[in-house]
Amino acid sequence: MTYQIDGGRFAFPLAACLAAISLALAGCTDAPSGPEAHDHDDAASDHEGEHAHDHEDGETHDLVSLSPEERQALGIALGQVSTGPVGGWIELPGEVRFDENRIALVSAPVEGVIREVYASMGDEVEAGDLLAVLDSRELAEAKAAYLSALASLELVRPEFDRERELFDRGVSTESRFQTARRALEEARIAVRSAEFQLDALGIDEAARDTLADPETGALSRYSLRAPMSGVITQRHAVRGEFAEAGDVMPTFTIADASQVWVDAAIYGPDLMRVRPGARARIRLSTDAYIDTEVSFVAPQIGAETRTGLARLIVENEASRLMPGAFVTVELEDGAAGQLLRAPTSAIQTLEGQSVVFVPEEDGFEPRPVRLGRRGAAYVEILSGLDEGDPIVVEGAFALKSELQKGAFGDGHNH
Repeated sequence: MTYQIDGGRFAFPLAACLAAISLALAGCTDAPSGPEAHDHDDAASDHEGEHAHDHEDGETHDLVSLSPEERQALGIALGQVSTGPVGGWIELPGEVRFDENRIALVSAPVEGVIREVYASMGDEVEAGDLLAVLDSRELAEAKAAYLSALASLELVRPEFDRERELFDRGVSTESRFQTARRALEEARIAVRSAEFQLDALGIDEAARDTLADPETGALSRYSLRAPMSGVITQRHAVRGEFAEAGDVMPTFTIADASQVWVDAAIYGPDLMRVRPGARARIRLSTDAYIDTEVSFVAPQIGAETRTGLARLIVENEASRLMPGAFVTVELEDGAAGQLLRAPTSAIQTLEGQSVVFVPEEDGFEPRPVRLGRRGAAYVEILSGLDEGDPIVVEGAFALKSELQKGAFGDGHNH
């Protein structure tokens, strides 16, 4: 047979052509057969079984296969997806303040000149300690009135006793007896009135008993004493200064910082998530907190700040909080109630996706999940798992490491 190609003529036997085509096809389809071919297929199947698990939906997920000894060595522990509070935290700015129930503004209740000052700012004082001494004409007049009323009472008392005895014997008239009785009552009223005046000026019964003593009962001297224990935080007392009664500026300010207030500002979106009694903590550093609770939530929004207020009452015996300092307050999310949750130790990140390892027949599968609120111990599960599903709660990071190690070794991108 003769073929014409590009204007030329060639003679090519038909049998030789067919033989060449048959050899080419045989070379393309050459493959092991018999036992060798069977072994090759089994090896490929085993390799795929180590790294893949076929689900009904057609997806292929990585698996980590471990022996019981390897599971124990890696500390693998199983748990379940549960329903409960997640305990999410709301981060708010806060300010440390003195507890207003532990502050005393100390001023003299009388006008006078400051003669001596015994305390300075920063001094620790106990209740009853002497802070300053004043000379006061007003006080001298009140003390003098009291002593005069006492003297008058002592004068009319014997006269009343005498008239009562004479009246009882029928020697004196009832008119004289009633006159003496009225004079005694008037003297008693005068003494009580003078006592009330001294009480208003801070002179108690014990101090009144010393007024007649010429050594301790100087009429014009007023001793300004600490009404409570604490630290002097302000002093406005200078020797020779004239102090007015009820002065706007207190002579001393005493504060007890062993218990303080921490006021946290609550912004609009968080107002419904904060409740009294909720757990709270004050962040001191990245790994140091003071645990407490919400003591009070203001029932209204501040007119100027337009924020709510949550107050924490904190024990501060160790002086870890300084009044006036700004701190970060974390409050438990009151809206984080009964939610589908998993322990935070079960959550891992794989290829930028949150996963939880789920036990399967052939190993542990990383199951993708969508997360919601996060707490210290639990994380909300929005999708990917159901309540009661078994999951790895301890050793999940080790499983992730094993999976990544296998991916690196066999060249697969998991």
